[in-house]
Amino acid sequence: MNNWKTIFLFMIAGLLIYEVYRNVQQDDYRKSFKGETIALVTINEGSREDKVLRYYFYTDRKILGKIGNRSRHNSLYKEINKFYRVKYDMNNPEENEIFLEEELKPDSLSLVKVGFTKTKYYEYDDATAKYLEKSKWK
Repeated sequence: MNNWKTIFLFMIAGLLIYEVYRNVQQDDYRKSFKGETIALVTINEGSREDKVLRYYFYTDRKILGKIGNRSRHNSLYKEINKFYRVKYDMNNPEENEIFLEEELKPDSLSLVKVGFTKTKYYEYDDATAKYLEKSKWK
């Protein structure tokens, strides 16, 4: 019976060591990201346990990204239509990391330079019975 306890303890210790090693490897990989640009958060959906935040940015094409409810991002879910810094792998932009700690306030020229465009749309206003012209970044 004692042998089973010992084997079980070694298995638990091995799993813990593996998790630490995997997290260190993943952090080192993310630190190697050389590309940096601006991302727009578009969707913040789901219940507290199943929260998903979606964002996109442009390299030479539009890249979609998302993060699920990971412990290090629990308190960082932000409102939609806000801009944040994103770093990505130059060879594989789908591998990226968004930094939600600080919202960016880029000017129009910066946004156009990194690939965003401003589009007009119209919204009906019941109070005035008119369509109001609005715009948003895409």
